[in-house]
Amino acid sequence: MAKAPSPRLRCAIYTRKSTDEGLDKDFNSLDAQREACAAYVMSQRHEGWVLHPDPYDDGGCTGGNMERPGLQQLLDDVKAGLVDIVVVYKVDRLTRSLTDFARIVEVLDDAGASFVSVTQEFNTTNSMGRLTLNVLLSFAQFEREVISERIRDKVAASKAKGMWMGGPVPLGYRVEHRKLIVAPEEASVVSEIMQRYLACDTVTELLAEMEQDGIVTARRAQRDGSIRGGVPFRRDGLISLLSNRIYVGEIVHKGASYRGEHEGIIDRDLFDQVQAKLASQPKPRIQSTRHRIVSMLAGMLYDDTGKPMVPTHTRNHGRRYRYYVTRPSEVGSGVATSLPAPDLEAAVRTALAGYLSDSGMLRKLASDLPTHQLAALITHAGYLADGIVSASPSDLREALQSLGFTATINRDGVSASICQSALLQGASIDADDGHRIPIEIPYTFENHGHEQRLRLDPLRSEQARLDEQLLDLLARAFNARDQLLAMDEVHASSTSATEIRHLRRIARVSYLDPVIIKSFLDGTQPRDLTSRKLWRIGTLPIAWHEQKFALGFSTN
Repeated sequence: MAKAPSPRLRCAIYTRKSTDEGLDKDFNSLDAQREACAAYVMSQRHEGWVLHPDPYDDGGCTGGNMERPGLQQLLDDVKAGLVDIVVVYKVDRLTRSLTDFARIVEVLDDAGASFVSVTQEFNTTNSMGRLTLNVLLSFAQFEREVISERIRDKVAASKAKGMWMGGPVPLGYRVEHRKLIVAPEEASVVSEIMQRYLACDTVTELLAEMEQDGIVTARRAQRDGSIRGGVPFRRDGLISLLSNRIYVGEIVHKGASYRGEHEGIIDRDLFDQVQAKLASQPKPRIQSTRHRIVSMLAGMLYDDTGKPMVPTHTRNHGRRYRYYVTRPSEVGSGVATSLPAPDLEAAVRTALAGYLSDSGMLRKLASDLPTHQLAALITHAGYLADGIVSASPSDLREALQSLGFTATINRDGVSASICQSALLQGASIDADDGHRIPIEIPYTFENHGHEQRLRLDPLRSEQARLDEQLLDLLARAFNARDQLLAMDEVHASSTSATEIRHLRRIARVSYLDPVIIKSFLDGTQPRDLTSRKLWRIGTLPIAWHEQKFALGFSTN
């Protein structure tokens, strides 16, 4: 009698690497893990094991928590009944936490799925396998805790030697070779702030003087190319600056001060006077965040005669109503403009996020930019748009200030604009012109009794699906192509073959059909076309119509 065939078991491979170092190589750690797991699955074909086609990878993700996109997608597919066996290279690739492991096992049990480690011969289908896993994960969690303790001890020892261990760079310094170096222009600003505080009665008075004189926080470039800072100081930030012992050449760790390797900016006598005055100042009454109201458009609004509009509020039956109004002293015999603040702030938020997420408008704005810079601009604007949609009022106010936002309230609508150079510089694109970008705020006035309200036009129902990772890959592709085209024989001979292969593999994306590239910029590419899928395609067709077919575009 013939033996019944083994049931078909779909095996999903999960890979993880704690850092993103080396992930851009042709064959990286994730590829090595996947190859070993795939070979193991192939060796179990007689048991009915088949490889699941979708990859589940998490590059640059810690195993100490479950906030990993690849893992979450894997668990979702397990719950949906699409996976029967989860295959990993080692148990700690899945998790280093006993608590998280218990959650994962619960998901697997509920779905009738099991778990296999390639280098540790066991699975979770029996009690002995679970016991072994728990023992191994206990060691994995212990190792993670020991590593954390070592890092904390190293930081404490380094700070005791006066070493700066990173974090936001204080105003007055720049970083060279991981050390703080005095920046003379900023250092003079710090010294001036300290001296002016001694001449002022309160921190609030100093804040007002600094804002009037245009003294702002330090502008720092971020890893994503954006610029943070350059905004007026807040009270907490100013007090932190005034009490920062870095400025007298010290490093502080858990309340203890150590002589730092860096040079101080402020004399000890001046610093001690500032600290004595801070200690003598009465502490301000702390207001609950729940009741703190931020007028995010303050200082950015003007009426149709050019007069500034300021925030104000009234109370009626215990309820607070906020408005933006023309100052009574500025009106004279004219009619003051007054608008409800929440409606206007919502209109600004919606309009600005809509503009920044509209790749078509951005392409018109920067039509003369090279493709890789245009891709960088669209990516940066997309990040801004996402942040604006969900930002708190205070964070949104900072974003508006960094973009140089202003608006004029006319009888027939709002004339708003942002600074073009601020937007371009945020994407690391040089721009020093004074051109302003008009922002359309689609609303009309409606009278409700004695009050004017704003009626917003409906939002577009369909937004472009911009993929920041695709745009980043596109920008890197054009950069790689430029490097290859500029490479002479001498340079080529001194460049490793691996690096040249890597540049060629990235650069091929820049030779895609212009229609495909345009779809990346518009966000209209096929929904399943990701940077990971594009990167893993071994050979891209030369013919444009074949490229469209291979990448899932309509060929009609």
